[in-house]
Amino acid sequence: MFIVAFICLSVAVSCTVDGFTKKEIARINSLGNGSVIPILTINEKSDSLFLRQKVRKISKSEIGSSYVNLLKSQMIRIVTDSLNSGVGIAAPQVGIGIQMICVQRLDKEGEPFDIYFNPKIVMFGDSINSGNEGCLSVPGYRGKVDRSQNIEVAYLDSTGEKKKETVNGFTAVIFQHEIDHLKGVFYFDHVYGGFHSLTLVDEHE
Repeated sequence: MFIVAFICLSVAVSCTVDGFTKKEIARINSLGNGSVIPILTINEKSDSLFLRQKVRKISKSEIGSSYVNLLKSQMIRIVTDSLNSGVGIAAPQVGIGIQMICVQRLDKEGEPFDIYFNPKIVMFGDSINSGNEGCLSVPGYRGKVDRSQNIEVAYLDSTGEKKKETVNGFTAVIFQHEIDHLKGVFYFDHVYGGFHSLTLVDEHE
């Protein structure tokens, strides 16, 4: 029993470095040659299965690692690219199973893209609004989703410090959408009729 347990532990340790699997590290390291990590979409079965998984929390010590720093810059690069431009993206969408999101802070001067680790909504306000949403992982579709217009979110910032703040308006909607990805949830899961009730749109119009 002890030998089997030891072997299993050894295999588990050898499969991860700084908390990342070898596959994730290879994916992140591919950025060193200037390539862009492709976004996972529901159009590919393996991608869709991965996007449906809950992902793990990241430790404070991992936040300052070279892997995370490279991933941070790449996620911002992807979401601001003219071919993929959006207002937010989550690590699972680029194939990395950690609780990390990138959100455009439309409520801040200059509307910067900020990174958040282990984000969690600790309060949903009573004000609800129905608005159209799309997703880089669900290309070509839109759907109306009811979202709280004011939330309180807790997270670790890029220094590993615990933070909590109140977010309002469309920025609050972005946080809810991206945090859903960390739980394996798509925006159309909130829509009556699910994916089949979405509207097909021409994203080039």
